[in-house]
Amino acid sequence: MKKIVLLPLLALLFTSVNTLADVEAGQKLFKGGGKCKNCHKTTSKKKVGPGLAGVTKRASEDWLKAWLKDPKAVWTADEGYTETLKKVMKKEGKPKPSHKTRQLSDQEIADLIDYLKSL
Repeated sequence: MKKIVLLPLLALLFTSVNTLADVEAGQKLFKGGGKCKNCHKTTSKKKVGPGLAGVTKRASEDWLKAWLKDPKAVWTADEGYTETLKKVMKKEGKPKPSHKTRQLSDQEIADLIDYLKSL
């Protein structure tokens, strides 16, 4: 009986620790290696790009993953949240602005999304 109770508690503990680490890794990437902070604020205020507070409520996680993987392809596809983004940024009918970042790994993308969820 004790094993049955202990296993879910251990799973919850390890999940929480990993989630926290992902948020921290995403924050470090946002502020440093990913160059995100050069163009984006963590508030709702626009900098060069849109403010990112609440972005995970405006855009689906699938859209965010695709955007962080290949922003130019997502911009060109002009589907889903991209249409809203173009209107907000007043970029309808215009080519995608430069998005100067390095190619992110799937883990880095997951970490960034976890961080964005915390904003």
